Amino acid sequence: MIQNAIEVGKMLFRSRLVDGASGNLSFREGDKILITKSGTNLDHLDENSFVEISHPQASRDKLVHFKIYEKTNYNAVVHCHGVFNVVLSLMRDKIIPVDLEGGMFLGELNVVSEEFGSEKYAESVAKEVKARGVAIAKAHGIYSAGKDLIEAFNKACYVEHSCEVLYYLCLLNFFNKL
Repeated sequence: MIQNAIEVGKMLFRSRLVDGASGNLSFREGDKILITKSGTNLDHLDENSFVEISHPQASRDKLVHFKIYEKTNYNAVVHCHGVFNVVLSLMRDKIIPVDLEGGMFLGELNVVSEEFGSEKYAESVAKEVKARGVAIAKAHGIYSAGKDLIEAFNKACYVEHSCEVLYYLCLLNFFNKL
């Protein structure tokens, strides 16, 4: 599973869903939850980049990941910061995809706006992930979950693509009004 996680980290970077040391990912391995270490660049992951979720070096997002696993049957979680979902989350309380795939696979997405790092934030993100498989956090990006990391990655891509389409549509509508 670690080799798969290493590849998904590179895919997130190549897809411009993370930059620098932003983002994190986790997965269940038997009765353990492994998560990336805090400050780890996802495009440079190796076997030493992962720790158990209770480890002091675990990602600062470990509470969110833990709550998602606690409330769902998902086996993998990806957190990323694509530009378009972050921009739209600063402007809207809900993201309603206008593209066909976004409408079919995602539906209406609530933007979680609680204070980052709080118990309420973690609970709210987990609630959205349980309902939709994904959550958008205001100014902080996407959390997506799946049966494995590839499914979680694909969901994050669907969200970012739908946000990009919506962003450009809003921009074109603005310029058409000038």
